[in-house]
Amino acid sequence: MIPNNEYIRKLIHLFNLVIPIAYVYVFPEKWTIVKILTVFTILFILVDILRHSVGWVRSIFNLFFDRMLRTHEQEGKFTGATWVLIGAVVSIILFSKPVAILALVFMSLGDLTAGLIGRQYGKHKIWDKSWEGFFGGLFVCLIIAWNFPSLPLTVSISGALAAMLMEIMPIPLDDNFKIPLGSGAIMMMFSTPI
Repeated sequence: MIPNNEYIRKLIHLFNLVIPIAYVYVFPEKWTIVKILTVFTILFILVDILRHSVGWVRSIFNLFFDRMLRTHEQEGKFTGATWVLIGAVVSIILFSKPVAILALVFMSLGDLTAGLIGRQYGKHKIWDKSWEGFFGGLFVCLIIAWNFPSLPLTVSISGALAAMLMEIMPIPLDDNFKIPLGSGAIMMMFSTPI
């Protein structure tokens, strides 16, 4: 059984799609969206720092978000939301626009699906994740890759696989950072002519 606060957390994760959608339709110029996201990233980092060191900030933050936080987020680390923004800024700076957009969609929908399926049906563990979550997330990422016309299918599929490998591997980085960076790096590698 998945607790209600986990569904709320995943709903917020779904909201991460605002970033690639905004990059396509609202702020299509790379450096404009980088500047906007950088401002939000700095604000989120400040809130993360202040919630651990200033009592009234901690009280207000905990009132709204405490039940959704993972243990490591409560113990002084950045929240997943902060890592989403850091990962988005770095991805948009480093990668071509189609690669950055697709990597951020993989992070949002693939990780969300892997988390929900893994928690509900995950019986076969690999590290601290499950094969069921991995294949559920991969299935969603492959559907997205198949329907993403801005990149060759082989590039999109390589990114889908890389995204879910980054999600399942025990690399000590937040999924919201390592998924778009790992996926984007692989797609850039496969889309660069030899």
